[in-house]
Amino acid sequence: MSKVLIAGAGIAGLAAAASFRSHGWEVDIFERTPEPREIGAGIYVKENSFEVLDRLGLSDVILKKGRRISNARIIDEEKNLVANRDVSGERLVVLLRADLQQALRQKADELGAVLHTDAKVVGAGRDATLHFADGSSRSADLVVGADGLHSRVRDSLDLARVKYSLGDGATRTLVPRFADEPDVSTEHWSGNLRVGVAPCSDEYTYMFIIGPEKDKRATRLPLDVNYWSRAFPHLAHYFEQVTPELSVHHRHSVVVCDSWVSGRVAIIGDAAHAQPPNLGQGAGVSIAAAWELAETVSAFDDVRDALPIWEQTARPRIDMVQRLTTAYDVMQYRWPKPLTPLRSRLFSAVAKSPTLGKRWEFYWRGGAPEPYQPSDVERLGLSPRVLDR
Repeated sequence: MSKVLIAGAGIAGLAAAASFRSHGWEVDIFERTPEPREIGAGIYVKENSFEVLDRLGLSDVILKKGRRISNARIIDEEKNLVANRDVSGERLVVLLRADLQQALRQKADELGAVLHTDAKVVGAGRDATLHFADGSSRSADLVVGADGLHSRVRDSLDLARVKYSLGDGATRTLVPRFADEPDVSTEHWSGNLRVGVAPCSDEYTYMFIIGPEKDKRATRLPLDVNYWSRAFPHLAHYFEQVTPELSVHHRHSVVVCDSWVSGRVAIIGDAAHAQPPNLGQGAGVSIAAAWELAETVSAFDDVRDALPIWEQTARPRIDMVQRLTTAYDVMQYRWPKPLTPLRSRLFSAVAKSPTLGKRWEFYWRGGAPEPYQPSDVERLGLSPRVLDR
């Protein structure tokens, strides 16, 4: 039986663990904290995630835990409806991040993956070796680095091309759900400030509250209720419910790598393609990539032959999702205030465009995976040098 070592027990790492066990691999997961926990509040789960959750037998659990969204819309500072997507015909669910992580953890455990906590990974070797802070090492057929934005696996192999912080950040929080709240996801604009509101359970509503990092009133916790209520008076009743205990603030960051592969090591999730959360696809593309990784390497006798094929089939659409969500982010916090009305008209035109609107929605949903074909080695033009990377 082939064996994989996974660094990180977040959503990406646990999705990888369950995916590899589903393909018959022996799996060990190493988490640096005493108990895995998902930092954040709510999360959007879209059809590309459900394609994997279907295979893992988790879709019904996620649908039951969260709230299925009927419409996703954007409303500007003049209360104009900039965009409105009817998503009632697809599976778009908002739920607690902890519920998604817990479901993946339970599935990985049921399938026989072994979780090791208090195991701090400090690096990896191209020969599928993980190195730990206590001086020990473990080896296997494959190592997967799912250890987040500050990945030690990625950095020890010098895979990152650029890592940078954007000019804005998000406070993600949970507030008690109001009784008459519809199952609709709405992003509200006010200048370079944005607030998203979506129910995520019977008890809670998820909010993301985004502003420029240089604006200290926009980014402080506890939340500056007066500041945000002036910008969004119609949302004041939400801001009044925000508590520090259910809130976390992160600056938006981007990671672009020269490769996601080195020898018999692969990286996934924020370690490989950290991105701002505007398309709600950070976790979605990670879950999809984890399954595709397990599926692809299971089709080959040699992991080193499989990994470049996985990267070159999975990466193009994930790169495009990252580029689009980053461009959207930068445009929002840099948009000149005098041109605010033009922004609404521009985005509305894109949303209604038969060509641009469909392409935006395609990547908003995470894109579509390209199935592996045996001819991919020739089609992709892989050379022995690339295969030996």
